[in-house]
Amino acid sequence: MISSKRRLLIGALTTTSLLVLAACGEGSGTSADGTGPVYFGVSAPVTGQYAEYGKFYKQGFDLALDQINADGGVNGRKVKLKWEDSQSDPKQSVPIAQKFVNDKSIIAELGDFSSPASMAASPVYERNKLVQYGFTNSSPKFTLGGQYMWSPGISQATAEVQQTDELAKFGKKVAVIYQNTDWGKQVFEIFQERAEKLGLTVTYSSAYLPSTTDFRPLLIKARDSKPDLVYDIGYDNDAAAILTQAPKAGVTAKIFTEQLTATGIKLAGESAEGALTTATWFPNSTEPRVKAFTKAFKAKYGHVPGAFEVYAYDALTQLVHAAKKGGATRQGVYQGLKSSADLPSVQYGKFRFQSDRRPADPPTPVAVIVKNGEQVPAEG
Repeated sequence: MISSKRRLLIGALTTTSLLVLAACGEGSGTSADGTGPVYFGVSAPVTGQYAEYGKFYKQGFDLALDQINADGGVNGRKVKLKWEDSQSDPKQSVPIAQKFVNDKSIIAELGDFSSPASMAASPVYERNKLVQYGFTNSSPKFTLGGQYMWSPGISQATAEVQQTDELAKFGKKVAVIYQNTDWGKQVFEIFQERAEKLGLTVTYSSAYLPSTTDFRPLLIKARDSKPDLVYDIGYDNDAAAILTQAPKAGVTAKIFTEQLTATGIKLAGESAEGALTTATWFPNSTEPRVKAFTKAFKAKYGHVPGAFEVYAYDALTQLVHAAKKGGATRQGVYQGLKSSADLPSVQYGKFRFQSDRRPADPPTPVAVIVKNGEQVPAEG
């Protein structure tokens, strides 16, 4: 589940994010003695180019904490988080992992945002038998890292096939630009395989560095290949920059993005109109659990929750459920995840994990389009 506008976003978030670290990192005591607060570690981008995701996480986590602790926490023990700012950089996520495994009060870890950052740290968590709950990690390789790597997120091996099926409704000739990371390359490979089966033609493809801010050279080459669609396999900041720069590069084809949040839509402004992506989260759903969550979220924050806020909320409630079932210890959380058939999820409803530590029967993504600044179901 990222140009000059990106820099503005990062700057706007930095001050708030530092306050987040101060507020969420405080606290003392241990979980190990069975009497103090129950702690979960969070490795996430609080500053840097992916800081918006850290903000989304905090909103989801904080709402969950309010409700969990009002309901008695874990067997009467208050639940708290210990945050570390990884910037979703593998160079940061590994030492954070070492810090968390050495902190015996932490009974499970949440994060990181990106699959590469999480996977770099996985060996540390696996060796020390601390659950790494990579709730936004879609790389098929993530849960292959060991028995302690779990993700309620849909594996890209499944999601990308479904996303390509949706994309195919809007055109048969596709120019693709993708992040030059393990995750980006894996997604592109899955797309290529599915596209071939669907009879799609890839008119142009090129990788870009995660630090890229000027996409115009790639967009011009994509334009010249005369596609029906330009498909970006990247994050929200990439999508916002691409949508903003595409008209200046003369691109008239539809833009289909791997990710696009309300923040990305706001950054791209009018250029976001008509942008396509897929979604599994619909805040206007009539499902009672969705209505209750959306109402509580709007009451606390004054706006409708996006997908990443839901992912974070769900992730924390799931780990708390596991701790209640298996015990508020590292092995207790592991056993609780392994044995639970009724893990809570606003997005999925109750679910269980399969042997690959991914959810059984996850929802299918459907295409959405930006209209008047909002994402609504798209008809191909």
